[in-house]
Amino acid sequence: MALEHQVKKLKVFGDSALVIYQLREEWETRDAKLIPYHDHMKEMIESFDMVTFHHVPREENQMADALATLSAMVQVYEGQKMTVHYLSREEIEADPEPWYFDIKRYLEKGEYPEEASENGKRTLRRLAFDFLLSGAVLYKRSTDMTLLRCIDRQEAERVIEEVHEGTFGTHANGHALARKILRVGYY
Repeated sequence: MALEHQVKKLKVFGDSALVIYQLREEWETRDAKLIPYHDHMKEMIESFDMVTFHHVPREENQMADALATLSAMVQVYEGQKMTVHYLSREEIEADPEPWYFDIKRYLEKGEYPEEASENGKRTLRRLAFDFLLSGAVLYKRSTDMTLLRCIDRQEAERVIEEVHEGTFGTHANGHALARKILRVGYY
């Protein structure tokens, strides 16, 4: 498909460490059954200006699951033209209220959202039990009773960037990054 659309730069993500490392030529392809496939891929790589291979462990590969689900839902017929869309920059809608708005309002004023059902109100009361409001700042009590400051989307992006790239050391995968963020006191 990438060849048909004359793609010049290609990023390949796969959950098989063996295949990815063999294609990167970090590992040798020894299995006689795999050598023809490896050779075929080498020929195909020549058709692109740049190809990079990235290993994504299965447990972190939600994108592949989503794509597999989507592909099963779309009917494509031989010779059918398709428009390819490319998102060059992510646009994030600014939420008028942070994710914790209803919890904070309940703790401040004892008010429920207007559209809340009885079940929704009960759920909000249960959720609010694990939160503490100190002045205007909302905290969540962790299981070890550490208080984690609740932050909105913009601050979360700044914290993720700082923890991932900045003062807290090396680049980390998703789970390690989340643990570091919790350790420094954010929720």
